[in-house]
Amino acid sequence: MTLKKYAEIINKLAEEYPDVLVVYASDDEGNNFQKVNHAGTIGFFKGNYHGEFFDLGYVEENTDNQFEEYVGKKPNAICIN
Repeated sequence: MTLKKYAEIINKLAEEYPDVLVVYASDDEGNNFQKVNHAGTIGFFKGNYHGEFFDLGYVEENTDNQFEEYVGKKPNAICIN
């Protein structure tokens, strides 16, 4: 799902239910739920369904070229929690 599509869905929900808490499931089976604590972190997602996420700020601050493949590229993901 893209951020634009996600925002469209969330905006519709916010109009109808403006005061509900935002929570997330810790896994697909719903074994645990927690409150969403921040709006999101922009960065790079490597993988498909499962993968790794690298924070843009961390990539830019890293000086040992560990993230050379991402330097100068536009982020492709936002991590919401």
